[in-house]
Amino acid sequence: MTDRVFEREVRIVIVGGLATLLFLAGTAVVVLRNTAAWGAGESLRRLTAETRAVADRLAATPDPALALISDAPVTRLLRELNARGAALYDARGELVVDAPFLPDAGPAPAALPPGERPSPEPVIARGEGGAPAITVVLPGATRILRVVWDGTSIAEARRNARILSVAVPAAAGVLVLLVVPFLRRLSEPIDALTETARGAGGLVPAARAGSDEAETAIATFQRTVEELKKRTAELEELRRSEQRRADDLAVTAETLVRSHPGGLVVVDAAGRLTQANAPAREFLGLGEGNLAEGAEAAIDRVPALRAAAEAARRGSPTLSRELALGASPETRLLELTAVPILDSGKSVMGVLLFLEDRTNTRRLERELSSRRELAALGEMSAGIAHEFRNATGTILGWARLAAKTSDPTARARQLDAIQAEAEHVARVTGDFLFFARPERLEMGPCDLRALALEIADEQRALTPGVRVEAAGTFAPAIADAALVRRALVNLVKNACEAAVAGGRAGRVVLRGEGAAAGFARIAVEDDGPGVSEEAAGKLFVPFYSTKDTGTGLGLALVAKIALLHGGAVTVERSPELSGARFILTLPAAA
Repeated sequence: MTDRVFEREVRIVIVGGLATLLFLAGTAVVVLRNTAAWGAGESLRRLTAETRAVADRLAATPDPALALISDAPVTRLLRELNARGAALYDARGELVVDAPFLPDAGPAPAALPPGERPSPEPVIARGEGGAPAITVVLPGATRILRVVWDGTSIAEARRNARILSVAVPAAAGVLVLLVVPFLRRLSEPIDALTETARGAGGLVPAARAGSDEAETAIATFQRTVEELKKRTAELEELRRSEQRRADDLAVTAETLVRSHPGGLVVVDAAGRLTQANAPAREFLGLGEGNLAEGAEAAIDRVPALRAAAEAARRGSPTLSRELALGASPETRLLELTAVPILDSGKSVMGVLLFLEDRTNTRRLERELSSRRELAALGEMSAGIAHEFRNATGTILGWARLAAKTSDPTARARQLDAIQAEAEHVARVTGDFLFFARPERLEMGPCDLRALALEIADEQRALTPGVRVEAAGTFAPAIADAALVRRALVNLVKNACEAAVAGGRAGRVVLRGEGAAAGFARIAVEDDGPGVSEEAAGKLFVPFYSTKDTGTGLGLALVAKIALLHGGAVTVERSPELSGARFILTLPAAA
């Protein structure tokens, strides 16, 4: 039985505690009810004294009935004391006057109830709505004053006392009902610990004779502490092993940093430069010594490098950003990439900065671009020379004929031909100059619908055999209206020439296509033969033309006008008219 002593003691303590709790709950209820009754009695005695004070004041006036209605001190006294109603009765108990300025004025009984007729002592009764009504006799016994007071505080105190009188015992009873059935469960952990100690064998020291569950539990806890120390030592050894593994990984990472052919910089989570390979040290002007000396200043000297590192620490990588280091002519062009280093929980551990030297690559690209420009210039020069040679030959031919003829009519016709060819040369020269020189844009609101309608009207007059229309939704654009008009005239003129190919009547549509992604779109479509895939790739190259009489500058000028505006011009087959479809995109108005 000695092994159950602790459990029995626990039961005695719990039962004693519950009994004490029930006793305290009962005591609290009695004290609470007595306190509430005393408080209510004190409030009624105070209200009785106030009623006597009002009665004495009324008795001191020549006419108590008039004083109850109009006497300022009486009115102020009743209002300040929070009276609900007041009435004056004669000696027979008949109503004389009711105070009209109080909240409950009016419902006073016409005659005093028999139970409220005062003797020399005041009478306290329940008035209208359960509020306390106090009746006193005025000095001289000629009038009776009945005052109904605000009994909210008294009613609240009594109601709270009733509620707590029920709630406190009920709560104590519920607690007893909850604890008693689970009293056995309170001792189950001790029993389980004791049984575990008995089955632990050599892990728990043998208990002395007469020991109870408490001593057995203490012995078990002591052994548990010893086992925890042993496990802690094992965990410490495991930590050292993981530290050695981390050191090995750090050596591997350092080897990778050193072996990277480009510049590689490692920045920790605090923004400090911790590693940098030889190319990175060279780029940043760092020596072979300790990185802590001058490393931060080297990064701070390149604001773009520091900004990229800070952005990567916040989780925003920088990809392939071009960076210039050094003063000309020894400027180095570097390609910067900054990426965050994340652990398994996606937390930023640091930043990797990759610096790739692109100086030679950019130099080769510039050389290649120069060669391409020279080749294009040669091609353009050949085209210009071809145009001028043809025009010069034609002009010289007509001039020789004009010099030999004596017929004024023939000479006039030959001079007109010379003038026409000269105008053609001037037009080609103007187009070439526009294409070759920088153009200053006069940007402003551009009404594409008005331009389309105007160009359609003009072209209908120039090519009567072609039906030229303007349709669709035209979005407003921000552009140089004169240059846009020139581009559209070129496109519409080409479309009309394609539409009448073969001697048939044709159709051309200037179609507004609204705006998308910040650009207004307008298409020029025709029902001609369209553009072959081979020609589509060369249409916008200067001096390339699919027409025998073309100069090859018209579509090149359209492409340049679109490029000057930050837009584009493309060609495809028209799904509606089956001919060519040129789409011009321009910046849309906000």
